[in-house]
Amino acid sequence: MSPPWEDYGWTVADVQSIMSTQLHPVILLAFCHGIHTSILSASYLVESTQPIQKRITLAGIVTFLWFANTVILGLDWKDIDRLFIAHGTSLETEFNYSLTGDIPKSIAVDVLRCLSVFVADLILVWRCWVLYGGNLKVIAIPGLCMITETISACMIIVSFVENVNRASASRVNWTLAYYSMTVATNSLCTVLILFRIVRVSGLGASLKTYRGIIEILVESAAMYAIIYIALLIVYACQFYTGAAVENGRPYAAVISDSITGIAPTLIIARVMAGQSRPDDSWSRPSLPHMRSNVLSSTESLQFAGGPNHSTQTTSASTGHATADIDLEALKRL
Repeated sequence: MSPPWEDYGWTVADVQSIMSTQLHPVILLAFCHGIHTSILSASYLVESTQPIQKRITLAGIVTFLWFANTVILGLDWKDIDRLFIAHGTSLETEFNYSLTGDIPKSIAVDVLRCLSVFVADLILVWRCWVLYGGNLKVIAIPGLCMITETISACMIIVSFVENVNRASASRVNWTLAYYSMTVATNSLCTVLILFRIVRVSGLGASLKTYRGIIEILVESAAMYAIIYIALLIVYACQFYTGAAVENGRPYAAVISDSITGIAPTLIIARVMAGQSRPDDSWSRPSLPHMRSNVLSSTESLQFAGGPNHSTQTTSASTGHATADIDLEALKRL
């Protein structure tokens, strides 16, 4: 009797590759989840400067993201136990079980992933709204992309259930549409946040200090956008080439599960610790810009009493004016 995978035109090497993509991504997810847990624990220990109600809300958000990732990891480990322990008698039994799968588990994992991405994107849109002083026009396009992303996520679940019941494939690839809208949402938010940080602080000032680099990396959630761009590329390549064996997407998917929780947790931790800029400071010019304006204006003043007197008076007035504006600006900040 021929092995069952020959009916699909696969070889033993193909089946072994499929089995490895079942196990290794879950191990990687466990490692990334450990990092996520460490970051979450550190965020709990941060001394917060926010009101109690806001602290509870922000802590609840990051806890939900961690909880969703934990449930996904638990369900994946349970599936691995069934595949390699309960049905691990031979490669043939493992292959037969991998074809059946666990439908309720797959639906639960998809729902939790979609909810986590929705919450993470909502936090990014909220930060854009804060950084631009509550300007709704700025978040209009990311908001529309987020709505389309939510609709695509719902259609993924509906299509999956219909395919199971009717054994028919959907004509629309809602997964590709979902990844595309997710990339559009977080990429737009990342670019908008980066532009705002550079506009307020200045590119040179942001890159000269460790604090400025951390602000750019954390506030913009750059790693969140990068991993989903990679996930979209890997999935699109597999979809359009028609590859039957998944090699790259499971690894990118499990990394994205953890990054979806880690990136918002870092943002919220900065807000709770008071390390982020005050909300009203994003609409004020930075101190270096104020100082240069004062210097240019005072140097153009002319005083009576000759050139020497004018130069000395201008230098003295410049020093006093700079000191005064520095003190006033620091008080406002």
